Amino acid sequence: MSGSRLPGDSDSNDRHKETYRVDARLKDDELEHRAREYINDHGLTKTELVRKALDDFLPTADQTPYVVPQDPKLSKAYLSLACEEKRIISIEEAKDELSETAFPSTGKEVIEDGILRPLGDTPFLAVQWGRLAVHPLTRKEEVQA
Repeated sequence: MSGSRLPGDSDSNDRHKETYRVDARLKDDELEHRAREYINDHGLTKTELVRKALDDFLPTADQTPYVVPQDPKLSKAYLSLACEEKRIISIEEAKDELSETAFPSTGKEVIEDGILRPLGDTPFLAVQWGRLAVHPLTRKEEVQA
């Protein structure tokens, strides 16, 4: 039995295989102070704080303040590639960027065929001559006004 298992855990019901685990060390004294203060003020555990922070930091299509594609994968890719101004990059650069940030366990061929091509069929990205023109981020409030 592994040292991380509780009594009663086995290979078939190991609670760690069912969840994605994240460990972090805070080397910055100011960040540690702010984290401890927030935990105390809000009655959270460290795990709850990390979950909340990641949930706030990693927006989904319905949580982001920007207009994005409805498909969650396309939304994630667009948010990874877009910025405040129009951006033109090569398909290779986009595949590299997405494979390093948004889709680290996805092959570059899958990113091109399953993400960049469908995203090219949306108003968020245009593909021409091996280059991508990424539409700048647009805040939802600008469209709804």
